Amino acid sequence: MSHPPREKVPILLVDDQPEGLMALEATLAPLGQQLVTARSGREALRHMLHQDFAAVLLDVVMPEMDGFETAMLIREREKSRNTPILFLTALLRGEVPEFRAYAVGAVDYLLKPYEPDILRSKVSIFVDLFRKTELVRKQAEALREAQQREHERELAQFQQRMEAERARAREEFLRKEMEAGRNQQRWLEAVLAALPTPLALLEPLSGRTLFSNRAAQELASGCLVYREARLLHPDALFTDADGKRLPEEALPAARAARGEVLNGLTVEWRLAEQRGVALAFSSRLPQMHGRPETVLLAMLDVTALHMTEQNLQRAVRVRDEFLSMASHELRTPLTSLKVHIQGALRSAARGDGAPLPLAQYVAKLETLEHNVGRLTHLVDNLLDITRISAGRLDFELTDVDLAAVVREVASRFNEDASRAGCRLTVSAERPVVGRWDRTRVDQVVTNLLTNALKYGAGAPVVLTVVEDGPHATLEVRDGGIGIPDEDRHRIFERFERAVPHEHYSGFGLGLWIVHQIVTGLGGTVSVESLPGKGATFRVQLPRVRESRSGEWRRAAQA
Repeated sequence: MSHPPREKVPILLVDDQPEGLMALEATLAPLGQQLVTARSGREALRHMLHQDFAAVLLDVVMPEMDGFETAMLIREREKSRNTPILFLTALLRGEVPEFRAYAVGAVDYLLKPYEPDILRSKVSIFVDLFRKTELVRKQAEALREAQQREHERELAQFQQRMEAERARAREEFLRKEMEAGRNQQRWLEAVLAALPTPLALLEPLSGRTLFSNRAAQELASGCLVYREARLLHPDALFTDADGKRLPEEALPAARAARGEVLNGLTVEWRLAEQRGVALAFSSRLPQMHGRPETVLLAMLDVTALHMTEQNLQRAVRVRDEFLSMASHELRTPLTSLKVHIQGALRSAARGDGAPLPLAQYVAKLETLEHNVGRLTHLVDNLLDITRISAGRLDFELTDVDLAAVVREVASRFNEDASRAGCRLTVSAERPVVGRWDRTRVDQVVTNLLTNALKYGAGAPVVLTVVEDGPHATLEVRDGGIGIPDEDRHRIFERFERAVPHEHYSGFGLGLWIVHQIVTGLGGTVSVESLPGKGATFRVQLPRVRESRSGEWRRAAQA
């Protein structure tokens, strides 16, 4: 009986000397295996990347990469970590320590000239081991494939059985549904086609719910259409359009069940954190398709429209208040300017007044300059509202020293601080440089300092600038009236103030503009405060902020 030819087992021969390779090939040729030769360690490694070998016969002394280094690299690779390595060398024993060969993973160490029979015997062992290993691997793969095929076959059979069961169940269900509910289905289709959603079908007089769709069940958790659901939600509150509380018998379901025809009845509801407004419509369906007389109740959820209406009304109030504040704020400096100008004109018209001392002229001019500055600041704020609302708040980024800007702004406010009775302290000795818009940073510091002097009059005001790694931090601390906790976030909104306008002037725009600028520069602004304990406003700005195009470049490189 003839056996099929056995596949040749690959053996790697590595020697930089051609005669050495020829000698190895001649010695191992009788084994009848696949002999692969390499003239260097690098060439041997390339062979190892593409093929598994039963054994590697490796010369020790080779240029560039010797046998030990080659062996170490072979052992580092997971796939070739266990490949047998036999070192061959013409060096005498003792010239190269044998323990080094075994340290790098060699299984044997032979000196040239070697005994051919011994070498063939050693290699034959590794050839047999390679064949057995491959046989075990192939048997394992065959077993896995057989198990996979068996699993797939069982799974297919199970799916077929399940599909058959589902088909039988569907057929039985459909048959029962068609027998028991054909008339009911027609009746419900007519109702759903005739009425808006969310909707419910009620039993006359009792108000018992016969049917409701999902929208009706979700609206106020069903309280508006399920009379019995009120027992499940004792905290639910319902009011009419005037805010008067509605008892259970005045709810849409109860009224419709009693026979009332509802045509846009307004109901406002509150349940836990949920609030809303709905309009109720009702009518009666006569007997049809074998069904008795039924009440149709439809609810139209107008919560979003109601909220929009409230927001519009609030916007109108805010506009009116803003116009009133703007008129007052603009009238004050204009009145002062008008008084000074009229006085100067009267003096000039008389022509008999003695010249005023220089100091009085300077004082009058300083007053005029102060009022002009107030007008300029108010106009700038109004212009910023337009720019921010239109999305046209542009930034010209340059290298800016935040500490220098703070010192400059503080020097401009020395007289204002004196008038407010505030001792102004700046802690910004070291430069803190970042890529910002200098004009906008100046505006942020100006608005925060103006706010501190206004609400912290009579108490010290401290400005601090520190470098916090990739960020710069500015703190403006005052000892004024403070801010209630519920107002700490609201004060950063447009036209919002934590105090009445009668007590403190201003549009309620300064902190909103600060928030818009800081956010536009990629930073954050926050406040810590307690009523009567003053307030600390903290601004954090990234010192380096890449453009969006830079982000695109990084994404492309990644």
